[in-house]
Amino acid sequence: MHDEELNEHDSKEMAGILARYEAMLASDTSVFFDLMELESLIEHYLNLGKSRSAQHVLKFAKGLYPESLNLKLREAQMMAGSGNFKRAIPQLRQLLAFEPTNDEIHLTLATLYSQMSQHQEAIHHYRQALDLGDAVYRSDLYIDIALEYENIGHWSHAVEVLNEALLDNPENETALHELGFCFESMGMSEEAIGVFQSFVDRHPYSCPGWYNLGNVFQRTGKYPRAIEAYEYALVIDEGFSPALLQKAAALTMMEDYLQAMECYRESMLMDAPQANIYTLMGECKERLGNLSEAEEYYYCALDLDTEFADAHVGLGVVSEMRKDWTSSLKHFEKAMALEPENVEYHILLGGILRKIGMHDEAGLIYSNALRLEPDNLEVFLEAADNLQKDDRHDEALALLDGVPPTSAHDPLVVCRRFVSLYSLGQTKHAYSLLDLSLEKTPDLCNTLVELFPGIAQDAEFSLRVLNAPKNQ
Repeated sequence: MHDEELNEHDSKEMAGILARYEAMLASDTSVFFDLMELESLIEHYLNLGKSRSAQHVLKFAKGLYPESLNLKLREAQMMAGSGNFKRAIPQLRQLLAFEPTNDEIHLTLATLYSQMSQHQEAIHHYRQALDLGDAVYRSDLYIDIALEYENIGHWSHAVEVLNEALLDNPENETALHELGFCFESMGMSEEAIGVFQSFVDRHPYSCPGWYNLGNVFQRTGKYPRAIEAYEYALVIDEGFSPALLQKAAALTMMEDYLQAMECYRESMLMDAPQANIYTLMGECKERLGNLSEAEEYYYCALDLDTEFADAHVGLGVVSEMRKDWTSSLKHFEKAMALEPENVEYHILLGGILRKIGMHDEAGLIYSNALRLEPDNLEVFLEAADNLQKDDRHDEALALLDGVPPTSAHDPLVVCRRFVSLYSLGQTKHAYSLLDLSLEKTPDLCNTLVELFPGIAQDAEFSLRVLNAPKNQ
């Protein structure tokens, strides 16, 4: 109630200042304003997006108070806001010479340097602002510094700053989330488990702490432990829907689709229904074999957002499972039109085109996918399969020659090469390749039969199956 009264008082005071100022302009007379009133007017106009009016007030104010450092700071901030960094930075540095302990100047400089991607300079001034500024803003400043380190890939420095942030304020949720991101970026998930476990040991009632611990367990495939962590988070805050959604994702990975559905339903009692939740529910029904119900959920998603691409993908998958190629093609094409750079959608669309014998069209889709992601092995393999099904084995071999060197000896690449070499009558070359690969991949013959069932009738192949090294 007290805050409301203060806000109402401030609003009335601002209205009075504004009325006096606009009356002065209308009458073309001179009226006295103190410095704080003029600063309030500038702020008022800037908040309304009226930068020209703010500039006019600033010019008037500088005429009355030419020595005011606050007005010069505001002027520099307005220069920066309009993108005039070349003028703003020298003025801010000049002000800093007069007021080296002014945290607002340091913060403004830090923000500008960050926007200019001069991250080390930004870090310096953020740290100065952190040392000099109000304790209320400390949590945000720690995050600003950590983000600058992240921008230049100095993950370990970012982790140090985030740990400082949590020591200063264990309830800094953003610091916890960024800490998880840093460990993920460094590929140090196991270390992250130890850090978050230690954090919840010290702060057992931290909902974000348990949530982030669950996320790390999830990333490392420890789904039961992830679910346990999410449940702790929900005990602490039963309305924390992100934990419920992540629990559903973990249950899905464990193929417990019924329990995942319950989590999704419960989440919609907490938050307004969303297209992505309906789509996830559709995927659960799809995996349970309830295609009609899956379809209903996908259409519910599209009722909320007609351009939600994943829902179109879900409908395309359902249609494909029903062998309704026309409908599947329509939905995959729609999804790709909505997200033309999504390579997974290219793969799905190419697969349908391949199934209905439109190999040239599929080839164009795969070519575009490789343009987007030149090192995507799955696209190479799908494109090779498309060419092989169209008996274009020379082209398939040429395509496979372009596989990234790190994947050249992948068992599926070897099998695809074998199929084309064998089909072209180059059996000696094909078996030489197979023999070389069997030493490293003893079960390669099984994979080859799955891709090329006819080879099982070849006596020479059967001999290799008998003599292949056995897995230990």
